[in-house]
Amino acid sequence: MKTKAIKIHWQDEELDRYYRKNGYPKKVWKDNEGMPFGIYTIEIGEDDFESVLDCYWFSTEEQRDKAFEEVA
Repeated sequence: MKTKAIKIHWQDEELDRYYRKNGYPKKVWKDNEGMPFGIYTIEIGEDDFESVLDCYWFSTEEQRDKAFEEVA
């Protein structure tokens, strides 16, 4: 199984739209309760299909980037 880590942002993933649409409170859909910067660990299969294995969220871009350096 091949995996890789990628940097993400709450709004870029359109998670704000998903959670707002499904009735979550504003503090969740607005910016993930103050933690909009994330890292996905994804699996890359033989047919180039990608699936998210794990996700971590951070309140600042600096925190996310520091953690990313450790896992990438």
